Parts: sequence; structure tokens; C-alpha cells
Amino acid sequence: MTSVTQIKKIVYLASLDKRHSPGVFKKILGTVAGAEQAGYLASLKLLDTKPGFLQKFVEEIDNSDADILIVRSLCQYNFYLIPAFRRAKALGKKIILDVPTPNTVAVSELADAKTGWKRKVKDLGYLILSGPVPFWFVSKILQYAEEGAWFFIGNKSKTSYIGNGIQVESVPERTHVPVFDGSCLRLVCVASLNYWHGVDRLIQAIASFNAEDNRLKIHLKIVGDGASLSSLQELTKALDVHQYISFSGFLEGEDLYREYQAAHMAVGSLALFRKNLKSASELKSREYCAVGIPFMVVGDDPDFPINTKFRVQLPNRENLSDLTDFFRSFDSKYLAFAPTEIRKYACENLDFSVKIKGILKTVED
Repeated sequence: MTSVTQIKKIVYLASLDKRHSPGVFKKILGTVAGAEQAGYLASLKLLDTKPGFLQKFVEEIDNSDADILIVRSLCQYNFYLIPAFRRAKALGKKIILDVPTPNTVAVSELADAKTGWKRKVKDLGYLILSGPVPFWFVSKILQYAEEGAWFFIGNKSKTSYIGNGIQVESVPERTHVPVFDGSCLRLVCVASLNYWHGVDRLIQAIASFNAEDNRLKIHLKIVGDGASLSSLQELTKALDVHQYISFSGFLEGEDLYREYQAAHMAVGSLALFRKNLKSASELKSREYCAVGIPFMVVGDDPDFPINTKFRVQLPNRENLSDLTDFFRSFDSKYLAFAPTEIRKYACENLDFSVKIKGILKTVED
């Protein structure tokens, strides 16, 4: 195994608008911080997404003096990086390709994207025709969910499936847990809203459940914006549940922290099946865990055993009754956790100081 003294410099290279993807930006910063804690000289090179960024990306790979480059996947544009990957390999550089979304899922996302048909055909052509080839020229591939067979050809031995990490110390632990008296369950959903989050399912379930003669009423605060925001607001209006569901828009810092303090439980993605996923390594679940708030999701997660008590895992399917039945049988046991207990799990299993060892081991073996 190569020692830290032999591999000293790591650069994380990404093209990203951090204002539109704050959770992803936090993850990248945490990766860099974790590498520093492990004794490496680590830094971030963040490029914008304006026209011409591909050439800048190539130049950064060519001109970098890093021993290890962690490159955030450019999805359909990875083929453009092949010559740069080959030149880096010839110079002895190690490249880890960080693939946040399986390409097989990206195909569906590009097909559903609200872009012109010419752009859609071009993007899908780039991604599908290049297939697994761009991956052949990197040292290791990091995946967070199962990849499709086409993109997996020739890449099995260099692919590592891992769970996302989080920089726990950057997330404040909540110090207040609201009392649950059986009459009001306050949920908070923090997301860059999109169809796979399934918030529409939750709104419909709340409307259905709260219309029944139940003592318990469900209240939901939706924090964030995104492609689904307007449709979710319209759905809330159509179902006439304004008294139970509110939207705050994007929040951060103390404003976001106050929402965590006020909620009994948080909500992760409730529609992974819409991306044909059975499992996912969600950044938001990790933030909830670091904050110290129990949460509900669908689908498996590599970092959370199915019996994790503060993580309620519902069936990964469209059926609304899964949600309404959960509310009907809701028990205070789902909330019976001190924030320190949940946060402890994050420190021991999710922190980048733990994750980075596995990430760098993939190129040191």
C-alpha cells in the first residue's frame, strides 16, 4: 500500500453552481476536509458551469500537480475528458471518478428534462453512445447506487460502492426536541425539490389522513426550492391543506436550524422508484442524522441497516396507503431518541474522517 508520505496532494475537481446545489457543495467541502484530516494536502478546484467549462476542466486535469485527482462526473460530457484522463495516467496520476448518480438513472433524467428536443437527443447520444468507455481511463470509480449493465462493462473491478459522507462538525446539533402529545406531528422536508423526492405523495397522504376523524393531525414544513416547487404549491392549493402545509423557500444557517428545532421528524426522498432505484445514499439523510432528528424515507441505504430505529423506512412504491397507514399507526417510539444518540451514529459511521479512508484506499491498494 502506498503511504501518505508518498501521495501528498489531492485535488477535488468539480463543475458546479454551489448556490443551486448547496448540499452537494457541502459534500465536496467535507471530502476535502476529510482528506486533510487524514494527513493529505487537499484542496478544491471549483469551476463554473458557463459555456467553455469543458475546456477549462481539461486544462485543470492537464496542469494539476496533484498525486490524486477526485473528479466529479460530468455525466454525458465525460467522453470529452478521455484524452485528459489518458495523459494523466501516463504521468502517473491517480484519478478517482466520483459518480453521484448512476448513468443508467441519468438517462431517465435527461429524457425527462425540460429541454428542447435537439439538446435532449444530443445529451442522450453523448451519454449512451460513450457508455462505459470514459470510465476505462480512470483508476477507480465511486458509485452510490447500482449502475446499469451497459455502463458497467469493463469497470466492475475498479468500482467501489460507498455511502455518502458528511462533515458532522459543520452541522449544529439540535438542542430542543418538541413535545409530542399525540395531537400534532410536525414534519420538515428539506430538499432541492424534484419529482423523485415524492413530496407530492406526502401532501396527498396528509390531505387524506387529516380529512379523517383522527385526533392526530400532520403538519409539514417544506424547505427548499426546485423544479417541483410550483406544482407542489398548486397541489396544496387544490387539496385545500394550507393550514397543514407551508413553504419557506431555501433556508440556511440559523433559519434552517430553527426549522429542525421545531420539527418532530424529518422527511427524505419518498419516491426513489421514480428513478428506478431500490437504494440511495442521500445527502439529506446524513444531515438529518448529524442534526439529531429522526427521519422517514423509502429504499435502502448502504450506511443504515434496515433496523436503524431512528430511520423509518417505508416501502419504495407509489401506494399512498403506505404513508396514511404509517400515520394511523404512528407511535411515539419513532421519536424516542435524544439528538446526541442520533448524532453519535453520524460521527461513527457517516463523518468524512471515516469515509475518506475508504475512498483513498481504493487507489492505495
